[in-house]
Amino acid sequence: MTDPVGELTRFNVISSRVRLARNVRGLPFPGSGRRADPRLLRAMEEGAERAAQGFMDYEFLRMRELDPVRKKALVERHLISPALVRNTATGSVILERSEGVSVMLNEEDRIREQCVEKGFALPRAYSRLNGYDDRLLALLPVAYDREFGFLTACPTNLGTGMRASVMLFLPALRLIGGIEAEIARCIGEYGMTVRGVYGEGSKAQGDMYQLSNTRTLGVTEEDILRSVERAAVEICAREREAAERLARERGEALCDRIARSYGVLTTAYKLTSAELMDLISYVKLGVILHILPLKDTETLDKLLVWCSAANLTAVTGECAPYERDVRRAAIVKSILLKERS
Repeated sequence: MTDPVGELTRFNVISSRVRLARNVRGLPFPGSGRRADPRLLRAMEEGAERAAQGFMDYEFLRMRELDPVRKKALVERHLISPALVRNTATGSVILERSEGVSVMLNEEDRIREQCVEKGFALPRAYSRLNGYDDRLLALLPVAYDREFGFLTACPTNLGTGMRASVMLFLPALRLIGGIEAEIARCIGEYGMTVRGVYGEGSKAQGDMYQLSNTRTLGVTEEDILRSVERAAVEICAREREAAERLARERGEALCDRIARSYGVLTTAYKLTSAELMDLISYVKLGVILHILPLKDTETLDKLLVWCSAANLTAVTGECAPYERDVRRAAIVKSILLKERS
């Protein structure tokens, strides 16, 4: 029996993420300008780490001890934030080795827990993260108010402290000129926010957009999950309609652009990161429209991560930008040709 929602969201929801913001009683918010007691900071770190013990296989990483390439690679994989990287004094992360759950310490809030799952899987991401959060709340005196809920550094997170988001791939809406209207509709009708790949203040790359809730106060965590899911399904439906319209109205030109993009990816001698993002966007659209001989888009999504600047450097070693572009092209070509065979 087919799952209509699953079919609708299969290619266009890349990943699902749930994030919880928590602070500790007695510790000032990071960035408040008030000095935190080092003993309380250590107690917070110990409590957050104890909550991870027996829950997941993890490593504890301090920002001041990581080299710049490793930190940037973690940002590119959405495991830590640029804000955490900048806190070389007290910033750290508890990172699940399988990279599902990460717990950032001393970011905008004292504790920011997150779980990322592949595809359209908000309930699963929430369930996993909630398991860790329950353990954390049993170990630490978290800042909580009976009227306002969890107290957070930013008032927009007050209440549940929860952000649920999905990473959406929306090339057709952009190509028909409908992406801005769709974003405005989501904001007005669902109370959502639509941001770039790396969240607030970032731009869309490779036709990827992050959809998340804006309301955290006066709603339950289940309410948030349902509202984001409903908005995501509707956007995916609009994206499907836009793709069908493109195929009808610009069929030959679209097929040509997709075929040329695939040809460049499988033959190019060098590829910049920006070129890769643009070309893969068209190739993914070609898979969705059954124009190209690839089974799905999962490998293409992985290529964007594997071949991002810092992750590529972490694997192949330091080199000049030109040489990195050559290595990127070789990896992409090898993997795509293997997928086709």
